[in-house]
Formats: sequence, structure tokens, C-alpha cells
Amino acid sequence: MVPLPSPRRAALALLLGAALVSCGQTTTGSTTSGKDALYFADSAGGLPPIYLNEPYTATLAVAGGVGPYSLRLAAGSLPPGVKLDASQRTLSGQPTKAGTYTFTLEASDSTLSTKASEYTLNVQELPPLAITPGLPSGEIRGETRIPLTITAPRGARAAHLSWELPANVQVTRVQNADSGGLLFWRQEGQTLLLDIGFRKVPRTGTRIALISVKPAKAVTLNASKLSVEARGADGALVGAPNATPSPASATPDATPSTPTPSSTTPAPSTPATPDTTTPATTEPTGTPDTEPTTDPTTPPMNPPDPTPPPSDGSGDTP
Repeated sequence: MVPLPSPRRAALALLLGAALVSCGQTTTGSTTSGKDALYFADSAGGLPPIYLNEPYTATLAVAGGVGPYSLRLAAGSLPPGVKLDASQRTLSGQPTKAGTYTFTLEASDSTLSTKASEYTLNVQELPPLAITPGLPSGEIRGETRIPLTITAPRGARAAHLSWELPANVQVTRVQNADSGGLLFWRQEGQTLLLDIGFRKVPRTGTRIALISVKPAKAVTLNASKLSVEARGADGALVGAPNATPSPASATPDATPSTPTPSSTTPAPSTPATPDTTTPATTEPTGTPDTEPTTDPTTPPMNPPDPTPPPSDGSGDTP
């Protein structure tokens, strides 16, 4: 066989190389096969707020890569009482200690690709339960829709709201928002009365109703005359202010002060020698409020209950 000239050999080599390239025999391409890299879809600040001794659930969003995914705690520590479900990719539990907790979660997919993300949870005391309207910053001139938002609902399953609106403001409609449930409303004069029932306890920050109002002229809305009462599934008040013990503590303070004359009453009875008129004349001057002078040992120390007859006072020692 006659050997090919060197230029033809070079051309044949180029054609063979081009054929190998077209068959995908090269190793310089990407190994990702066009898939997105594994990543956390939520940001570090995307977790819902967490409160002390309140049930908590948060779903961690992982995307990209090739499912299924799994999670593990790579560094730091979760709040006490909160656990990580690696397969379900959730944080859940009931935190038992306040504080700031920083931790790192690592996600992995079926190709063993990994991605880490750092999170911070600030466990704090639960704020007071409140339902607040999202009011416009300035005047309203036409029909306007006002959202109602609930904060720190605890175990609330129903709420009653009373809101005194400015003059010439008419409520045209009230409808459910994000929480669903049942609602009943009516307007009495300038006061809106609204009752809302929740199918389940709403999350804090949930919009529970939308109120449409229409003013007769330009007006600025405010919530200075808005009151809320929330109740749980058992009908008990939820998040009620702790102001009831103050008046109750005032009533017993008056009764202990009245027995002070009783300590002075037996004092004149000790001198037995001048037992005729001297203690009788000095006794009324020292105790002007004791009318029954016949029995000085039992003065009337229970003024709120005058019903018992003063016939036998010997067994009424308080």
C-alpha cells in the first residue's frame, strides 16, 4: 500500500476528531445536566416568629438539585423544646426558654449534593393579643377597604370587636380574609359590632377580615375607640388584661382597719375596782361609733352585713 501524503493524513485526522466531538466523546462539558444547583428557597429571615411556651411550626423550603431532599443540623443549637424533622423539613415544638438561637442547616439531595444555610430564631415573650385595623395614612374620600390583623392570637377561636367610627362614615361590607371562618356584623349608629369565628387558631399577623367603609365627606380614620374581646374553644377569655385583682384588693383593706377599736375596748374592762360610773363615761367618748353600750366586747365590726339582730353577739367573733 502506498502511504498517504502527510497533508491528506492531517486532513483525515481532523475529520476523525470532528466525528468524535459530534458523538459526545469529549469530557469538557458541565456535570449539572442543566439542573439548578441545590439551594434554600427561604431566606434566613423568612421563618415565622417564635414565642415562649407557644406551639411553633415552620417549613423549610429546599429547591434545585434532584429530590428527595433531607436536612440535618450542621452547627449551632435549636431553641429548647424545638426539634428538626429531617425528612419533612420542618421545625416544630414549643420553646421553653427565651433567647436568641443561631444554627446552620445542611440540605442534601439524591445526588449527595449539599447546601448549608444559617438561621436565627429569637424566642421572646408573647405580646398582648390585639386586633388592629390597617388604617390609611391620610384622609379618605371614597369607599375604602380596611384590613383587620390579629397579633398573638394564643388559643383564640372567636373574637368580638366594637369600633366607634367618625361621624358620617358608613360600613358597606365586611368579608372574610386569610383566616376564613364565620363572621356577623352590624352597625349601630357610628359603632361597628363584629363577631368572628375561626376554624382554627390563626397565625400571628393573619388578616382576619376586610371592612369596607364609605365616608360622606373627607375624613381621617383612627382606632382610638376600638375594643376587642377574644375567647378560646372553651369560651374562656384569651389574652384578657390582668386588671381585675386591683378592686378586689381594696375591699379587704377596709375591714382589717375596723378591728382596731376592739383592741382598745377590753382595756377599760380590766380595772375592776372603780366599776360603777368612771369607765362608763369614758367609754363612749373614746368610741363614738359603738352604739350598743350594753355589750362592749362585741362592737359592730361588719358594717356591710347589718341583717343579724344584736340580741346575741357572743358567738359572732370574726
